[in-house]
Amino acid sequence: MTGEMTGEFSELLLGLCAGALLAMAAAMLRSQRLSARWSGFLFFLSSAFFAAKLWGDATGAFPMAVQSGINVVAMSSVGWFWLMVMSLFADCDEYRPIMFAAPASLAFVGVLHHLPMPPSFHGVVWVLGTLLQAGFAIASLVVVVRSWKDDLVEARRRVRGPFMASVALYILSLNGFDILEMLGQTLAWYPMFNAALLATIVLGGAFTFLDPRGEMFGAQQAIAPSRPPTAVPLGAVQSAPSLNGHAPAAAQANGNGNGAAAIDRAAKADLDRLEYLMSRERIWKEEGLTIASLALRAHIPETQLRRLINDRLGYRNFPAYVNAHRIAAAKTRLADPGEARVSISTIAYDIGFASLGPFNRAFKEEAGVSPSEWRRKMLEDPSPIPVSA
Repeated sequence: MTGEMTGEFSELLLGLCAGALLAMAAAMLRSQRLSARWSGFLFFLSSAFFAAKLWGDATGAFPMAVQSGINVVAMSSVGWFWLMVMSLFADCDEYRPIMFAAPASLAFVGVLHHLPMPPSFHGVVWVLGTLLQAGFAIASLVVVVRSWKDDLVEARRRVRGPFMASVALYILSLNGFDILEMLGQTLAWYPMFNAALLATIVLGGAFTFLDPRGEMFGAQQAIAPSRPPTAVPLGAVQSAPSLNGHAPAAAQANGNGNGAAAIDRAAKADLDRLEYLMSRERIWKEEGLTIASLALRAHIPETQLRRLINDRLGYRNFPAYVNAHRIAAAKTRLADPGEARVSISTIAYDIGFASLGPFNRAFKEEAGVSPSEWRRKMLEDPSPIPVSA
């Protein structure tokens, strides 16, 4: 293939990538989770600008002002990627304002890069942008990998490896090639390689994001109930839809036959064992409790236990399920006048938290106020507490 044909083919791939990324951006608008909807939309939109940037660099078709604007938007894509990862895999449904500094800082660096300034300052700006992109890519990769073992949504467990990690690694590879270029190592084959690699990743993403399934993108994260989950009565398991909006697996297996009833009885037995361990033996107090160790104690296959907690109890990750029990116990103890002199840190350690910081964050996320505010309110204005340890 001649150099001219190679260039034309890479330009064609980049054009296809831009179109596919715009389609994925539109698909993300169907997500019911607000954080996933807009972070996903803006990530894919800015990524389409990145493909357009590469196409513009290769063809020189855009006027300088247009190319500069495209570059700035494209620069922010890694920040939006990190926010999307936080939504999809860290179950972040509300972004703190400071988190938007990720795309904003990258866009700002993009603006600086196009301002008239000495060459040496351009070099500093380039290094800053590269470090920021690499940092957010590595942070995204860490979230994807670290949350894998605690993920209860099977669709997310399947997609995190083949796509999300590959995007982070692609970003890091771009940084590596950029460093080589800055050092004077110009690789003639790189534009074609980059276009082909981007097209491969975009194709993989299309299979996932053009049909944003409810269990991964649609339903809002289940809010932890005000009391720990209890075993579901057999009749309720047989007739009610699960919390993620789909019919229970038992009902799908056999709408009105004995097979469905047998599956429901098995599910109830599993839920009863789970309820006994969590509410009677209170194993949630064990520091470092994992889904694997709970599965062994409950004599339930790990995959089946993940599905049980997700489909029947509505939790998207294992720490949220465990923390629901811990926070319920903490609420009761903090509202008890007899424990008014017990420090909050002591209570946090007693219920299984390794340190005070994670306890405070988990408590505020579930209760909406800090533990000290909860205790003050409950002791000043006592009222019945609808939770039990």
